[in-house]
Amino acid sequence: MDMTTKQEIEFPRINFVALLAGALFLVSLFLYWWGLDTTGTIAGSSVSDSLRWSIWSGPSNTPISSTQSFQTLATYSPAIGLLTIASAVLLLLGSIPKAHRLLVGGVVVSVLTPIFYALLVNYTVSNGCGGSSNCITGPFGTETTTFGPLSLTRTWGFQTGFYIEIVGAVLAIIAIAFHRTFLKMKAP
Repeated sequence: MDMTTKQEIEFPRINFVALLAGALFLVSLFLYWWGLDTTGTIAGSSVSDSLRWSIWSGPSNTPISSTQSFQTLATYSPAIGLLTIASAVLLLLGSIPKAHRLLVGGVVVSVLTPIFYALLVNYTVSNGCGGSSNCITGPFGTETTTFGPLSLTRTWGFQTGFYIEIVGAVLAIIAIAFHRTFLKMKAP
């Protein structure tokens, strides 16, 4: 009688790459997605100011010339937040082998979300200047202005939350390949 038997360990059939992507989407919801930093010197004294926009709200005080335009960013960003939540939910549910269609839907939404946000920021910034020459241009950039003893540098662009969402979208695409390679459904 043979006393040794081989036991196979069966790991859960879950797409861990999709779970990681979904977790990154949820993390990005709590971080800033766009910001504007001003630094400089006034007669030898240093000054700095930072304005940040999260998905859910903008800064409480905005000394930008066209606050109404930047209110557009704060008004429509929650829609981007809802798309990010939808991506997370679809990816988390799609991590189960039988729910691969949800995974594909999550990937589509996750890829479109940063594109929509970049378009929203570009629209907001473009309309915020109203033809003024002393205004930021485009969704990211830097400029330095000098007036005698006053020197100011403004830097604006996407922040950590936006980039984490993009990493999540890339992982979501990889999750589809992982799903098709390692979690194929066995035919009965």
